[in-house]
Amino acid sequence: MHSIEAFIYDLPKQEREMCLRLRDIVLQAAPDFEELFSYGVPYYFRNRRVCCIWPASAKGGPRRGVFLGFCQGNLLSNEQGIIEMGDRKRFGLVRYFDVKEIREVVILEILQEAILVDATLKKLKRQR
Repeated sequence: MHSIEAFIYDLPKQEREMCLRLRDIVLQAAPDFEELFSYGVPYYFRNRRVCCIWPASAKGGPRRGVFLGFCQGNLLSNEQGIIEMGDRKRFGLVRYFDVKEIREVVILEILQEAILVDATLKKLKRQR
């Protein structure tokens, strides 16, 4: 398996720009995220999978653009109103079609909540 950087730099230009921007924001939110490939795309772990960046060029992704996925999206408040759940029970996502749509402050808010959910789930598991 090649590196996340190589994966991103092999993407078409528009997807690459969005992925690089999203990756910067994700790693800014939690520099200690463990960044690993899962399902052929970059996932970010703490106690479990927290989020992922899924470009259209990757198998099983959106038809176009890039989505930022949240593994426990069902547990997020979605106060920003941008997380799509669709028919999915847990996995929520935010779709981007242009790097100009990416609003760092909003993503950081969602990521901080996702990190808190991850920590809470770890505590709940220990209490059982």
